[in-house]
Amino acid sequence: MLFTIQKLAWFMAIPPASLILLMLLGVAISGKRRTLGGALILSGLLLLYLLSLGPVAGLLLKPLESASHPLQKPPAAVDAVVVPGGGSVNLSWAGAHSYPNAETLTRLVKGVELAKKLRIPLVLTGGNGEPFATTLNDADVMAEAAYAMGMPRSQVIVENRSRNTLENSQAVRKLLKGNRIILATSAYYMKRAIAMFTKRGFTVIPAPTYFRYQTGKTGPASFIPSAGAFAASSQALAEWLSLAWWGLRGEM
Repeated sequence: MLFTIQKLAWFMAIPPASLILLMLLGVAISGKRRTLGGALILSGLLLLYLLSLGPVAGLLLKPLESASHPLQKPPAAVDAVVVPGGGSVNLSWAGAHSYPNAETLTRLVKGVELAKKLRIPLVLTGGNGEPFATTLNDADVMAEAAYAMGMPRSQVIVENRSRNTLENSQAVRKLLKGNRIILATSAYYMKRAIAMFTKRGFTVIPAPTYFRYQTGKTGPASFIPSAGAFAASSQALAEWLSLAWWGLRGEM
């Protein structure tokens, strides 16, 4: 129950919910405090516009994603490849098999590639960290996809109960005796993942995937808001807040 309450509070703290709340507050108080109410509404609209611009999304994402570079030559002396889940798609309504979402699949492909090449265990970690979105456990869904990619079942370790990065690192620590791991996960999230796994005593070799920032040209079209840019900005803001929150708690 506490985990669900914390998740609700978290969702309300990041865009778009936080911007909607800001503007609703402005509407609510505009009758008695017109100037302040108008300022809050205008601030919400301005932030909505700015976060929907590609250059702004890039400014928020680039410092996160540039913390680790793509892994070109994986070292031989590694105990396991670890892939944290990032979401699954439940298609039970359509009578179809569930599968990892685009972000998780990108992580998994890299993990399977490295585990096969180095002939080391592939550790898939993640239960249901989004209780409002799906009933699936990420690790179970990833495992089925890994087997379909030709990954031997004997080489796969499935941990399907942890709900966030902290629990991922704690659960993997209990499963693995070795300390040297390759961590295959999203580039924007790699900084926090490395910090938490390192805190548990692992030596982490990053293998970042799912890069969202890319070099592009700017022009008049850069000032046209888009849903994709807003989603990227929101994801980056959520990660910056996560780094601050877990850092203050001493878990990184």
